[in-house]
Amino acid sequence: MKVLDLGCGRKKLEGAFGVDFNKYNGVDLKWDLEKQLPKKFWGKFGKVHSRSVLEHLGNPLNFLKNCRKYLKKGGVLELQTDNADYWRFHFEHKKIIQFYGAYHATLWESQDSKPETQHKMLFQMKHLENLLALAGFEIMEEKYIRAGNLLDAILPEKFGALYLHVIAKKK
Repeated sequence: MKVLDLGCGRKKLEGAFGVDFNKYNGVDLKWDLEKQLPKKFWGKFGKVHSRSVLEHLGNPLNFLKNCRKYLKKGGVLELQTDNADYWRFHFEHKKIIQFYGAYHATLWESQDSKPETQHKMLFQMKHLENLLALAGFEIMEEKYIRAGNLLDAILPEKFGALYLHVIAKKK
């Protein structure tokens, strides 16, 4: 099965065709993921994989609609993004920052010279469900992925998971 890895960065899936904002080693095509890939990519892939990209985009619905175009009939989208409900993203207390790391908003409030690396929005699972339905996908599997620290483990899944992971089929 041909795999398209959108936003692959330095960790392209083995055997995949990798597309990223930056031309890292292993990236096959440097491309602005806010824009649609050329028509030669449409309907060519059995799977589109995208990890930690959606939160960097100004128009995530447009991106998901484009992902659908790149898939063959019955193809699947595997998507992972930051979980807006993750507890650590909501606290800016000095002791929490020292122990667990920076408040998440600083990732998009920074004066980074590359806007494509800044976070533009975060999503809850219900947001992903709605966006995927609007883009023409049927969800096959969804799960929360925990980061692995102790507090994450004792909190309810929705609040203790750093990432949302969804596999959806092209309708």
